[in-house]
Amino acid sequence: MGFWTNFGELVLLAVLLGAVTTVVDSVLGVVGLGAMIKKLPVVGSNWTLIVSVLMMAVLNYDAVAYWGIDMGDSWGGWMSYVANGAIIMGMVPLKDAVISMISKGFRM
Repeated sequence: MGFWTNFGELVLLAVLLGAVTTVVDSVLGVVGLGAMIKKLPVVGSNWTLIVSVLMMAVLNYDAVAYWGIDMGDSWGGWMSYVANGAIIMGMVPLKDAVISMISKGFRM
């Protein structure tokens, strides 16, 4: 797998994170827990990161395996979810830049 394939995967996972966050926020709003969760000091300010980590745990996907990073066995598996979730959350501004560039007519 090449660099651009891995880059594309990370951008697509950032797009998926936006969709998952929207759905989770919608469901919590219907249930009536959305406002309460957003008011919690640590949880509310890191909500996107929490959703991203949970998304990576559900997908059980190792986005950084391309770089040879393996945290699965030495940390019991949970650190891989946290690292991948943080990387995917960090890709959101880059995803926005890529979409903006494409919408402005960038051609390779």
